[in-house]
Formats: sequence, structure tokens, C-alpha cells
Amino acid sequence: MTAPANTTQRIKTTRSRCLSCLSSCAAEVWLAGENPEQVFMKRTCPDHGEQWTLLSSDSRFYWQSQGSSSASEDCCQSGSCCTDGSPSSAGSSTFEQLSTCVALIEIVNSCNLKCPTCFADSLTGPVDAVPLDEIKQRIEGVIQRKGGIEILQLSGGEPTLHPQFFELLEWANQHSAIDYILINTNGLLIAKDDAFLAQLGKAVKLGHMQVYLQYDGPGEAGHTSLRGADLRKVKQQAIERCEQIELPVTLAMTVIPDNLDQIWNSISFGLQYPHVRGISFQPMFGSGRTTSEASEHSDRQLNVADIILSAITQSDGQLKSADFTPLPCGDPNCATIGYLLKINGEVRSISDFVDFSQVQDFLSDRLRYSLEDLASCGCDSEPLGALLKQFELDASHTFRLLIKPFMDARSWDDHRIDRCCTHVIRPDGKLDSFCRYYSGFSDCQPC
Repeated sequence: MTAPANTTQRIKTTRSRCLSCLSSCAAEVWLAGENPEQVFMKRTCPDHGEQWTLLSSDSRFYWQSQGSSSASEDCCQSGSCCTDGSPSSAGSSTFEQLSTCVALIEIVNSCNLKCPTCFADSLTGPVDAVPLDEIKQRIEGVIQRKGGIEILQLSGGEPTLHPQFFELLEWANQHSAIDYILINTNGLLIAKDDAFLAQLGKAVKLGHMQVYLQYDGPGEAGHTSLRGADLRKVKQQAIERCEQIELPVTLAMTVIPDNLDQIWNSISFGLQYPHVRGISFQPMFGSGRTTSEASEHSDRQLNVADIILSAITQSDGQLKSADFTPLPCGDPNCATIGYLLKINGEVRSISDFVDFSQVQDFLSDRLRYSLEDLASCGCDSEPLGALLKQFELDASHTFRLLIKPFMDARSWDDHRIDRCCTHVIRPDGKLDSFCRYYSGFSDCQPC
């Protein structure tokens, strides 16, 4: 896109990616326009010139994490990757030293769906499973280096296809250094396979686990666009069968223009079920199979503001902008969270009871930081983190709304990579930022 009119303020400098060659290049973040003021990124590639993309359609929902600290200069001066594939801005051991809020591991390379939006670029056909001993070894390596894993996310591919899935689930559930397990699944086996459901029901009794269920909204358009088929009945069946075995569920909704009008309907759908703990909205991003396809699409990409404003508008007053706040760990633009409260049969906005602006001190000093600053996750040290943990412990009265905007070339910001706390356990056992690992950039691939 061309430069926006009425640019008013440069927020920061960083490094991003050229939209033509995908190489690392200098970038700036700017405010522009009015009513509402928007946020844009300008990158300048030596070979392809100046390029602009929209980061936020409303600047109120792009959090400026800046302050007076001068512990270090702007994070990245030379690009997000060295020639050996390691992060350059804070050293090759950055992700080993940062707090890991979620550690994702791919346990199969196969899937029983072929979704065009899959970040993992999974294969259909015979199950290509990672050997169980190798999975355990990689997980144990992280535990030995970091002292434990707060949330272990089993992913793929479709992790439930692993021939030793339940053996792995039992091992991880009984491991004293793993606090909680998320199963990242499309739900097909849960919905259709009675024997699988029976085994899963036995595993649930071990506790400390939840299903992270792929869900595209209650409308047909999102399902057909994202999955190539109308899977609404299958998803609802999976949700209802999880209720039968008392397995908690978080709905994970990829948001595209075709289902943007279903944000509030999706929230309302989840609120019907006491075992559905919340919903995670993920604006579609260009990684995995979508990398080349996304580069051919228009510059207009859904962002956090689009989802929040759609939710507020569609809720008919049930939600307010004050119901949302950035998470204190990582970069504030990496995750936005809100809650609805279920009180005496009513659904109430969290802002009726809590003023998030009074517990956001972490926003005051995070533009410039040292590795020592990053090594302590804000969720453990900030007032907001303590408050959010209280909400999570009271699952019967809280419903979580999470917006997780993963990055591709259009939204790439090295500052976010250097403060990432959502990590992938790579095949070599090392940790990597989720967005960096799945970026598809040639200079970000594991050695």
C-alpha cells in the first residue's frame, strides 16, 4: 500500500520484513489518520524500497510499551536472525533464558484434515509420528534447562493421531515438572471415535489438562472458507462429548473476513457450556501452507482492533473496550485478554468490577530492556498477572477472551520476537519463538 495520509507521530523503530523478498529490513511504526487514529508500519528494503502495512485499525488497541529505562538500545540493529538461524538481538540463547509461558511440541507430522490455513504445513496420509522416546527426551531437555514447563501444548499435525498418544499423555500428566497440558486438536476423533473418547475419559481423571479445540464459529462461511467443509456439527459434537467426560475446552477460532461477523455469536455459543473456559481469537496469518498464498492477497489484514471492535459492536453493550488489556508477559501486542463474569445467572463485563488501567504498570518501561529484564515473565511479577491467575482458578465464574495475533511478514516486528514467551520445542530440542519458527523465512530455519 502507499504511504497513509496524515502521519502524525513515529512511535518507534524496529526491524521487519520486506514484502517482496522477505529479507530483514529497517522499519518504523507510525500513527496516522484520525477518528480513529490508526497504526502503520513502514519498512525500507534496500532492493524494493518503501512499503507500508496497517498494524492496527484503531490506535487504542495498539499498546505503546515505552518508558524511561535505558538499560539497552533498541533491541535489534541487525535483523532478527543471524546466519546460523539464531536470534541476533539478544544472543543465541535468548529463548532459553526467557520465561516460557507455553511450550508447544509437534508430536506428529500428519493430519486428518488439509486446511489451507494450517500454520504447521501438515501432511495427510499415513501417520508420520515422532517416536515417543524422542518426544520425551526433548521435553525432558527443556525441563532440565529451565526447571519446569508451565503449559505443555501437544500439537502437530493432529496430535490425537499419534499411536502412543495416551501413553504420552499419561507420562506428561504425571510428570512433576509439567503443570498443565493443552491438546491442540481439530476434535474429529473426539467427535467420532467412541473408543478414543473412552480412553480420553480415563486420562481426564489424571487432571491438569484441557482441549484447545479448533473452532471456526457458529456460521457456515468460516468453516467452508478455512476447512473446505461445513464442520459445525462435528465441532459441536466434540464439545458435547468433552462435557460428558468433564474435559475443559478452550475454543480456538481463526478469524477471517468471512467469520468476523460471528465474534459475539461465538462467545455466546461458548458461554452455553460450563466446561468451555473461554475462546481464543487468532487473526489469520501467512505461515505454513499460507505463506505464498498470503503474499498474493491485499495489504488489509485483520488485527486485534478489528476483533475487539467487532466484539463490542456485536455484543449490544455487553462488552466494552475497558474489558480488554494486554498480557503482562512478552510484548503487549502479542496477546490481549479480557474476561466475562458469570454471576447469579447473568453475564457481566469484567470492567464493571476491575479497572485494568490501574494494574498495567508493566506498560511503563518496556520499550528498552536488557536480557535480565526479559528473563522474568510479567505474569509472575505484575499485579495484573496475579489478578489473571485468580480469574483462571475460578473457572466456574469466568470466561476468558484471548486475542493472539501471530505474525507474518506484514506484521513482523523484531521487538515482539525478542520478548516472546510462546515457544516451540524444535526437533533439535532447542526452544524458538512460535512466530519465528513458523515464519517460513529462509534465515529463520533451524540449523
